[in-house]
Amino acid sequence: MSSHPWLAALSDSALLTQAGPSVFARGQTYASSGTIRNPTIPPLKPDEAIALEAVVQGTKPYHTRVWVDVHDVLPSGDCDCPHADDGYFCKHQVAMALTLRSIMGGEAPNPDPAAIKKVAAAAKRAETQAKNREALRQFLRQQSAEALAERLWQWAEDDRHRMAELKSWHTQSNAEHNPKALKSAISDILRSTKGFLDRRDSDLYAHQARQLIPMLAPWLQQDPAQLRELCEHALLRMFKVAEHSDDSDGSIGDVMIELLDLLLNALRASPPPASWLDRWFALQAADPWGLWGEEEVLAVAGPAVQARYAERAAADWRQWLQTHPPQPDVALPAKGRKPALSAWSASLDRIDWERRKLRRRYLDSLNQQGDVQAAIDVMRAHLADATEHIELVQFCEAHERYREAMQYVQAARQRYPEDGRIADALLRCYERDGWDDEALALRSQQFEACPDVAHFQALLKAARQAGQDEDRYKASLFDWARQQEQARAPGFTFVDRLFHLPGQASAQPDVSLRVSWLLADQQLDAALALAGTPGHRCDPRLLLQLARRLPPDLNADAIPLLLRVFNGAIQTAKSPYHEPLALVREVLSRMTSAQRADWLLELRTVHKAKRNFVAGLPD
Repeated sequence: MSSHPWLAALSDSALLTQAGPSVFARGQTYASSGTIRNPTIPPLKPDEAIALEAVVQGTKPYHTRVWVDVHDVLPSGDCDCPHADDGYFCKHQVAMALTLRSIMGGEAPNPDPAAIKKVAAAAKRAETQAKNREALRQFLRQQSAEALAERLWQWAEDDRHRMAELKSWHTQSNAEHNPKALKSAISDILRSTKGFLDRRDSDLYAHQARQLIPMLAPWLQQDPAQLRELCEHALLRMFKVAEHSDDSDGSIGDVMIELLDLLLNALRASPPPASWLDRWFALQAADPWGLWGEEEVLAVAGPAVQARYAERAAADWRQWLQTHPPQPDVALPAKGRKPALSAWSASLDRIDWERRKLRRRYLDSLNQQGDVQAAIDVMRAHLADATEHIELVQFCEAHERYREAMQYVQAARQRYPEDGRIADALLRCYERDGWDDEALALRSQQFEACPDVAHFQALLKAARQAGQDEDRYKASLFDWARQQEQARAPGFTFVDRLFHLPGQASAQPDVSLRVSWLLADQQLDAALALAGTPGHRCDPRLLLQLARRLPPDLNADAIPLLLRVFNGAIQTAKSPYHEPLALVREVLSRMTSAQRADWLLELRTVHKAKRNFVAGLPD
């Protein structure tokens, strides 16, 4: 086969890995049967090494495209067949990949008379089936309306799903201009006779409920106010069913969102009177999943509702404050009263939820009115946790009240010194307002807690801002990391936690941290020298990243790194050995012919017990 490095991605083993044995075998049949029509090499997209497009003639023509990414060791593809639509590498893509391999000088699929005959027979069967379907369609057109109606009724009586569709059709026909009849039909369609809907029942119910959308949509032009009432009626009934359903697939929720969109369009077309606010709040209270977005509704509900909303929000918040005075120290229930403790906790949760809802609503109202100072006063006077402190700081920043933002974030830092979000907000204020030394000190604290690449680079930037010599400061960070490597006891170290690795007792220092910094700094030579030093441990992902960045003239340096990764991966790998086999192909692409032959022989000898691994090795 040609020495093009990307041809390894079109090898039989690579295609087996991508498609699986059965699909690969069918793809070979298609490639050998002459079903690929007019293959063309299209303009390449970014990062593509090579690509091929064609129509593959199966039971029907399928438009197929395959390509090899410059960074990948496996081919990619796209096809409009059902198997590919489900996210799989289909037989048509396999056939195209084999054809591309042949065009570019690799091993070609041999024409197979049996395969040609098999594919031609399948195409003929598909053509026959299409003719039979068309004949059946013509037969139906020749029947009388009475015969078809009777047959349709029999089918609907035996299938409640079909009966629901029939009812929907009847409703659309009779209630096109009759909202009363349509409301009655909505109740019938959305009624559920089961106490609880499992996932399958929920999907069937959602399919039935979705029939309402085309029935309701025309009312947006006819009478948007009437559409609003019809949507409210439908939503209330769906909310009751949703309370007792397993909607894991989100099918019921999707229909409710479509109804909410119709309702928003109705509000936009015909803003309701102020009294509609009570109806809106009742709908929110009935919603078991919290689908409503108050800001979105308020934006289209019109000035009358907005004015009533502001009055109601202020009144509700004042009343809540009167009935719930601050209680900083709440005594726990007496010991040994677990039921009371559970009820007490639930009560606190309800109170907190109500407080947050009313507070949020009042603040939204003040924002609508443009009363920035009043909103700040409300937030400042009622801060329950770190999240609300951050909200206050961000609100001040959004309105360019930077001095107050600094004041509030410093107070929040004193109260919640361990909260990372508040630390980030304080850093933002420090760096914006020129507090460079304070920003450097805080960045240093964050770095020591989590010395990853992001914190390393942010700390260097802060050092530059504070007037530090960057090279000297960077050297001090590397000295710190080196001391940590020597001082830490073997086992589960901060490096293991940083890179999500299991702790392994070892006397070897783990240099992953310094290697990650060097890679981020584009210092490949220094990273290679450090990672390749005997007696040093390093995260395999960093070794792989380093090896892939080395150019072909440094294959002699890349191969040992890749072998370290492979040797670690093969120890714990299980069939079908996708990761080790991909690493094998990557190592082979860096080797000379003699090296490849020797290493493959060694792999087959050392790992002969791993039969599926050996079977997947390239020839």
